[in-house]
Amino acid sequence: MSLLAALRPDDWNLPLLLHIAGAMLMVGALALVAASLASRDLRLGFRSLLYGVMPGWVVMRGAAEWIADKEGITDLDSDEVPNWVDIGYIVADPSLLLILVATACAGVAASRQRGDGLRVTALALVGILLVASVVAIWVMSTKPT
Repeated sequence: MSLLAALRPDDWNLPLLLHIAGAMLMVGALALVAASLASRDLRLGFRSLLYGVMPGWVVMRGAAEWIADKEGITDLDSDEVPNWVDIGYIVADPSLLLILVATACAGVAASRQRGDGLRVTALALVGILLVASVVAIWVMSTKPT
């Protein structure tokens, strides 16, 4: 028995590609940040947050709005929006605040070169972001009802 693939219009491909690429850039950079902060390489952790995680979030979030607009999700009532889209918004929007706080903590710790409390705080926030990102990736991939 064969299954037919779900087809979408070709003009959705670019925003979807950018959304996925931004998310993968963000998650990959978060993994680098976690590894570098855990090994006490504060400058690499800070720069990875600044030059990898933040731009990845901007591309992911901007492309998410673009693809939601193309799919007509922005025109739906709040009770008609699919659950997986709601979960994506619930994970993505507060993530910016956590990214900004983690970047500030890592930046101050890197400038002091001794900020163990700030390094641990940034590492904990990055861990939370990684777990939330994995949940969002699972939700976006499986689209549970």
